[in-house]
Amino acid sequence: MKTTLRALAIAVAMLTSSAVLAVDTGVQADGQVTAQNPSFAATNGVKVTMDNLIRAETAKYFAAETLTSGGNKFRHERKGIDLKNQTVIRSNFDLIYSYGVFDTKEGLTVSVPAYDLYQSVHIFDEDHFTIAVVYPGQTVTVKQSDLTHGRFVYLFMRTQPRSLDEKGIAELNKRQDMVKVSFGGTPEPYKSDVKYDVDSFNKLRAEIVRRGPKEAVIYKGFVSKGDKIITPQYQLVNIGGWGGLPAKHAFYWVVAPSDEGAKNAQCSSTTIRPLPVQYDKNGYWSLTVYNAEGWVKSDPFVINSHHAKANKDGSYTLHFNCGDKAINNFQTTKNWNALMRAYLPNSVDDILKFSKDMQENHPVISQK
Repeated sequence: MKTTLRALAIAVAMLTSSAVLAVDTGVQADGQVTAQNPSFAATNGVKVTMDNLIRAETAKYFAAETLTSGGNKFRHERKGIDLKNQTVIRSNFDLIYSYGVFDTKEGLTVSVPAYDLYQSVHIFDEDHFTIAVVYPGQTVTVKQSDLTHGRFVYLFMRTQPRSLDEKGIAELNKRQDMVKVSFGGTPEPYKSDVKYDVDSFNKLRAEIVRRGPKEAVIYKGFVSKGDKIITPQYQLVNIGGWGGLPAKHAFYWVVAPSDEGAKNAQCSSTTIRPLPVQYDKNGYWSLTVYNAEGWVKSDPFVINSHHAKANKDGSYTLHFNCGDKAINNFQTTKNWNALMRAYLPNSVDDILKFSKDMQENHPVISQK
């Protein structure tokens, strides 16, 4: 869980930093901010404390996205990740993202056409409270009164490709464009209602980032409207994984080799039950393997529930470095690690129990 949080933090910083966006948004690669960001000021800004830290963090990213895309429209990623030019540690190869900041003053309606693959539009406000998650076949209208603060929301769309070849990407791009956002009036671009103090924000944020890997419990930090805030989990998790889905929508945990043989990339395996996700609603699971530093350096490196081959009893045996004839085989480097992603779990309790059971009772061990 905690390694996952660190990966999320780096991913968010990279996706919204000036270096990646080619626009001076004031957001640095490590998530720190400068007064170039319209939501911040070098002098006379509002002091940032634990009480308003997440609102300031969100104001930073809302402003950065608005500078980049102009606001009230999606900015789509159109292609899969280039293995030769990976920029985000422990990248997710299952989904391709779209982003935008939208005005709800006169109402905002999001429609996602029905489809047979996973797609979601995550809607959250300036307190990083999830207001809604829109899935295929659904239409959701959000009003300003639905928000915990302000009138603007971030729409974070995740779209699953059928494949990463030219045909699969073309199909995915069409699905991205088919998602419709409509307004009850004329929307305006985002502007923070206050300017936050740069120095107090950067100092407190750095402290929270330092604490996160040891203290954060991801599923306790991401919240939906109406949930009780748990301090400091709310601050630790939303700084470390800004843009993340609450656990009832997505759950993640680290899978690692359990003995020396497996760590040294010898043939190893584990057998698991099917993950408790809502397959009938396009929920799915996937496992992606990385090297010790969190980069993909081997192939095959990812398997998901759409392509994994089940045993006769319905279980799945996952092999590592066991050759092409082994089912569900991953090729790894030495000292590898992997990330299990579960989208649309049946319940938080079910996926928590499953992840704990897998980690404790189904280790990846070498075949002697």
